[in-house]
Amino acid sequence: MLVLLIGLLVSTASAQSQPFLDSEGHPQGPQIEILHIHGIVQGYGYGLYRPDVPINRAEFLKILTLAVYGQEMAGSAIPCFTDFSGAPQWFWGPACIAEQNGIIMGYPDGTFRGEQTVNLVEALAMAERAWQMPAPYYFHQPSHWYDKYFDAVLDRGVSEYFLGNPGHLLTRGDAAWLLVALGQHLSTVGEPVSSSSVSSLSSVSSASSVSSVYVHNVCGNRVKEGTEQCDDGNAEDGDGCSSICVIVPEPIQHSAIRLDQRALGTDTVAGGSSQTVLFSFDANARWQDAILTGLKFDAEFGAFTAAVNYRLYEDQDGDGKPESQVSSGLVRDNVLAFSGIGARIFESRGKRFEIRADLVQTSGHLALAFRTSDSAYVEAVGAIDGRELVGIRTDQGGCPRADNCWIAVYTLESAPVTLTDRGNLFVTEASQPVRSHQLLAGVQSADLLRLSFRATDEDIMIRRMTITGASDAVAEIQFFDPGASVPFATAHTSGCRTPAAGKFCTAMQFTARKDVLRDVIVRALLTSADDGARSGVTVALTLSADTSGLDKAVEATGNSSQQDLSQNDGDFSAEGEVFIGRAAAGANNAITGPTSDVVHAALRSITNAASSSDGTTIPTGLHTIGVFRFAAQDRPSVARSSRLVTLTTLSFDVTATNVLFGTGSFAFVNMMSPTVAAPCTQSARTGNIRVTCSGFVTYGVNTSIPFGDYVTLGLKGSIENAQIATGGNSTLQVSLSSINNREATGGVTWNDGTSAFQWVDIGASEISSTLYRIP
Repeated sequence: MLVLLIGLLVSTASAQSQPFLDSEGHPQGPQIEILHIHGIVQGYGYGLYRPDVPINRAEFLKILTLAVYGQEMAGSAIPCFTDFSGAPQWFWGPACIAEQNGIIMGYPDGTFRGEQTVNLVEALAMAERAWQMPAPYYFHQPSHWYDKYFDAVLDRGVSEYFLGNPGHLLTRGDAAWLLVALGQHLSTVGEPVSSSSVSSLSSVSSASSVSSVYVHNVCGNRVKEGTEQCDDGNAEDGDGCSSICVIVPEPIQHSAIRLDQRALGTDTVAGGSSQTVLFSFDANARWQDAILTGLKFDAEFGAFTAAVNYRLYEDQDGDGKPESQVSSGLVRDNVLAFSGIGARIFESRGKRFEIRADLVQTSGHLALAFRTSDSAYVEAVGAIDGRELVGIRTDQGGCPRADNCWIAVYTLESAPVTLTDRGNLFVTEASQPVRSHQLLAGVQSADLLRLSFRATDEDIMIRRMTITGASDAVAEIQFFDPGASVPFATAHTSGCRTPAAGKFCTAMQFTARKDVLRDVIVRALLTSADDGARSGVTVALTLSADTSGLDKAVEATGNSSQQDLSQNDGDFSAEGEVFIGRAAAGANNAITGPTSDVVHAALRSITNAASSSDGTTIPTGLHTIGVFRFAAQDRPSVARSSRLVTLTTLSFDVTATNVLFGTGSFAFVNMMSPTVAAPCTQSARTGNIRVTCSGFVTYGVNTSIPFGDYVTLGLKGSIENAQIATGGNSTLQVSLSSINNREATGGVTWNDGTSAFQWVDIGASEISSTLYRIP
């Protein structure tokens, strides 16, 4: 059996137990030692492995063979590749066995090129074939011939580790990392090898008609002979020719970086806009941190003169948002260059970069792209060793250098920024709905209108607003940010250029950020009843669609362009305009909030006040089956006189399942005087019964509630049979339904001493009392 010499000294078992001196602390040290323990690698002597030395195709095949089969394979020296000519080399026989067994294929020209440094995809292909790893199944042909090798080990992190570069030239450390990362069984050299694992190889070897060729050579006699790659007259390591006469280049240590351009999408930006993002990329390092020192860019669309103050920013705190400027760009000869950057790219995590600039043109386009025509459009050095990273591989193109390219760049088609003279403002109704309210005179209202402002192309300052649809009961209109308790602006009738009833105008300054929705809440402050606020009048605040007159709904100015926006001209082009009630260009639509009623007094809440808990057994005879507490709003601080809420009619929904009531058995009481009752009408004796109670004053039942006070009222009923069908389930419950819907006739009718209302401004639409049941 021809022993495959690849520059590895055969060590003793005791030596294998000691880690290599240069693998301890090395990033690939753990993987190297795993192979070392299995006897797959022995190193160069003197306790050295030389992990950063390149490994050629023959040497990788030797290590792979030991890892898979646990022993070297004998083979004939019959030339099976076209470059196997002249003096036989040590790897010819094993290479031919590997070729006949489909482990290696050679190059299209028929050569093996054993002395050539092995690249990543070649090593993957050899390893996956040798271990007979399953290949992926494709419905469609993959884009590249080597995709199947990467896809087969997709979950092993190989592509990520080597920065997605199939042409990466492996070092001895890389080879160890790869063989361990594949997760296959590693044989131990010297242990018996099963016949099944080597049957195919041994059969090929025995079938060969030409015996193995052994060439005797003496290392250190200054004569290059036999299988020697060199002979410098000594048997020492570290001088370029090893102690076994194999060429060993000086160790190399390199960082490698990968830059991935990020998609920004198309955008339209107003001239004058500052800090506009024109380009973005993520950067990662491998093996050691790197220092980014230089970048060059072309103007793929437009010209660099469209902007000034080009600046490069990096994300220093790791939140994905570049916030720190690291360099200023210089434009010269139509090239944008950043030099002396000094930004650290980490091995442990990626970093995001952005190029921003201040736009000065008001038309045209601008897009940046890496200057790939320049062989040094990205410049960097290793952060630890200071070595320059040379060679750039762009996208799926090959490396232009004979050895490794230490920089990989993946680009995207740049999306241009469209330049315009000014932005647009779109005002729409906010997504969160607003309901009708009862507006208590003398206090601040609930939300009456919610608006959303969206600026495009630039930040936009809203200078004036006009709200219509108010009444003489409104003292002022107030504008709030969501969650704020203090308005940022207030509008009055006196603020209008042409005053009119129900119209409120104000000058203001608030900014709608570009492409960010800003919600604004509109409320009203009402005049007190003592100062003339009329009960029963309605309020429906409106942002008008009308663009005529002096008081426009919204007037605005572009922050960057410093130009006033035009009022909507009604067409479907956004040309620096204010659009009302639309999210895109088109004719305005008025935005109107729901109708609310002004009241002099109001209910604050209606709650279940029954003492019986749900599940109580249904009683028989005359019982109070529903109890409710009605509470009035507090007295406004500006009110000088008292007002009452007076309940005039209550309509209850009584659900009586398998329960029978007597005819004319319902009555209504104030729980403070439960013996004084007002009779009620009923729609049925069982099932769903509508019970209506009124005429409280006539029968002496008090239902009037002063400011801040409450009354507790009950519904009585005479139950003749609590279980009509013996053994059946019976339930009984009293409810007030549809009570907060202004557009429907609900269960509560009341007045404030002036006007009557058939709805209640509370959050719940239905209030239920105790749920009785049998069983």
